[in-house]
Amino acid sequence: MATKQLLISASPEITDILMAELGEIGFDIFEDLDSGIAAYCPAALYVAGQAQEIVDRYRFLGPIDVVYNDIEKENWNAVWETNYDPIRILDQVYIRASFHEPDHSFPMEIVINPKMSFGTGHHETTALLVAALLELDVANKSVLDAGTGTGILAFVAWKRGATRVHGFDIDSWAVENSIENAGLNECADVTFAQGTIRDEDETSYDVLIANINRNILLDEMEEYSKRIVSGGYLFLSGFYAADVPLLQKAAASLGLTLQAQTEKGPWTCLRLQKA
Repeated sequence: MATKQLLISASPEITDILMAELGEIGFDIFEDLDSGIAAYCPAALYVAGQAQEIVDRYRFLGPIDVVYNDIEKENWNAVWETNYDPIRILDQVYIRASFHEPDHSFPMEIVINPKMSFGTGHHETTALLVAALLELDVANKSVLDAGTGTGILAFVAWKRGATRVHGFDIDSWAVENSIENAGLNECADVTFAQGTIRDEDETSYDVLIANINRNILLDEMEEYSKRIVSGGYLFLSGFYAADVPLLQKAAASLGLTLQAQTEKGPWTCLRLQKA
């Protein structure tokens, strides 16, 4: 599977807006560059013209230069190894690749070799959800990770004491990568499957995590609610603050009430609880 790369040169104010907008159309990895950002989208999700329309919409804010590249599956490793630095979240979680040295000063370490999958921990939404999982006691609870990517959130939940953790992703390469990463993190009991929430059975979970774009979250909200026990929690991210009222309204109609909201850059994370 190929990946579409956009190299965007613009001011930080503009790139913050573009990251939020591009996140709505399938771009899930963003890297800071000296002149702006690099944005990545699986080729299967890339629709020609959509990104350019977004860029053109914000040219009135200042100069924007974009270079489009296609990165093939076989050379993706070289791309992320060049740019992938360890991530530190709240002095609690250290996320690294297998070629980085461990840092035993952190209570939790996650090893992620993302290959073609998305969810390295560099994106603000992943960091927001890791922080959210650190705040909630998930010991002895069941957790469903919707759109698992590299499996990073599933592994955090397992290492926090969850007794049953399952993740799924529409991308077969992501599922394969998650299984590989499970081996790196001594999380062999965490299970993964290919598909969407509608392909999952209606097993109920104490916690459901969904780090996906706004439109998919709205479309699948009822499916999430069906799979959360009474009193259970739904964590949502992959959108920005302006989308919160719309998501909150959809959630409230299904008996899910907002408990907490956090933000990092233009991105937002919600914790909702089922009545």
